[in-house]
Amino acid sequence: MTTSTNQISDLDLDVAARLRTAVTRLHRRLRQESHGILTPSQGSALAMIARLESPTLGALARAEQMQPPTMTRIIAGLEDLGLVKREVDQTDRRVARMALTPKGARELDRMRNSKTAFIVGRLESLSLKDREQAEQLVRLLETIEATE
Repeated sequence: MTTSTNQISDLDLDVAARLRTAVTRLHRRLRQESHGILTPSQGSALAMIARLESPTLGALARAEQMQPPTMTRIIAGLEDLGLVKREVDQTDRRVARMALTPKGARELDRMRNSKTAFIVGRLESLSLKDREQAEQLVRLLETIEATE
């Protein structure tokens, strides 16, 4: 155990490394499960547009931690597919905001539902006790994620 709040135990380091690996692998698997027409970057941008509710291209690039020219190419691909559209900002007509089209919203729902179905299938193979532990783990992960 730790003797002070500044020291990290070997157990903490092991748990952190195993958690990172498990989350990374699950994330990778979920990206594969969406089986859609989009690249992972396009799918992520689509979800971020929905989350940020009509962001500018710059805000979207910052949120996705990429350079604006890269985001411009991603958005162009999503526009070509009819999944997003650019809308003129009502307060500053020089600014364009990204918005999902109805087709984009349906694709995002399809992707999310596919990923959720994958997890449901995995949870159904677990015992009731393991599913209860999974629910506790979700609460814990939400707590870790919310802590800054």
